[in-house]
Amino acid sequence: MRVSILRRVPLWVWWIPVVVGVSLPIFGFTFQPQWSRVHVVPFSDPEDKPRDTLLNIAMFIPFGYLFARGRRMPGALAGAMVAAALLSAGAEATQLFSTERNPSGTDVSMAVAGAAAGSVLRSWLKRLKGQAERSR
Repeated sequence: MRVSILRRVPLWVWWIPVVVGVSLPIFGFTFQPQWSRVHVVPFSDPEDKPRDTLLNIAMFIPFGYLFARGRRMPGALAGAMVAAALLSAGAEATQLFSTERNPSGTDVSMAVAGAAAGSVLRSWLKRLKGQAERSR
């Protein structure tokens, strides 16, 4: 019975612990929120690096792809983007309690971009598969 419940959980839900685990502050944890380290405006954090931006996009492509499974466009795209924004903002909020990590609007916006890319990729691959099946 327990296995059947786990099988009903959508695959994109299993990606949430991955994102949170990567985002949690391991070093520099403090109980005092570090509001001065928050950069709400994307690309305003002086510590933003192109590598981190690309990794953030890459981390959310599977999330968007899995979220789009079983959904139709444009709802799949919009849903993936909203879910990614909420998940990323929540993960960034944990960084308020770090003296070494910066909660950043860049990370949230790149998460949304990655989820959108994954959702569009899923739609595109589904369309290609349908065209290939019709041409047989």
